[in-house]
Amino acid sequence: MQLTRHATDKLETYGIDGARLESWQAALDGGDPFLDVTTGALVLVIHWEERPWIVILSEDGDRVLTTYPSDERTVMNRRGGGRWISPRT
Repeated sequence: MQLTRHATDKLETYGIDGARLESWQAALDGGDPFLDVTTGALVLVIHWEERPWIVILSEDGDRVLTTYPSDERTVMNRRGGGRWISPRT
């Protein structure tokens, strides 16, 4: 999956490069996809290095637009509150 310049910059900000970047990219394959009904964004939640990471994808799902670390509470609140739904819904 391709990374936009913004996504690459964000990962560098968090100190993710080299082998850690490869590990982060490998975690994308096991991510849970959601549709953010507030923004219309395609969201992928990955669990990497013992915490969830939010990955915002392009509309076609082929590029990572941005990413950031999160926490289980935020993920559960967005799912439970109906903000994030299954993209097949």
